[in-house]
Amino acid sequence: MAWATGTTNRGGKATARQRKIAGLAAVVVTTGVAFAVATGTGQAAESCQGLDTALRNNLTFIAAQRQNPDAQSAARIANRQAVVDLIQQRRAAAGCTAQVEVPGAN
Repeated sequence: MAWATGTTNRGGKATARQRKIAGLAAVVVTTGVAFAVATGTGQAAESCQGLDTALRNNLTFIAAQRQNPDAQSAARIANRQAVVDLIQQRRAAAGCTAQVEVPGAN
């Protein structure tokens, strides 16, 4: 059986050149996948409708806590307000411009 230049040797082990090529190919594939994932999941890919719904739900929760407070309401309101601030940042980054209003929320 004749062996062509650049194939594995009779012991079944890859040559140094083949290992280098395989390593380079792995790096190229990994870089390409990372780039594809990074560009596909950016802030612009966010749904304004989903962000508006999340904002509305959190504002409704805050309004309900203010209307019927208990011992933990202040902490819950502070936590939800932090979430509202993050949602507002994401909406701005995604270019969402709709006004989200909740009756009773000030």
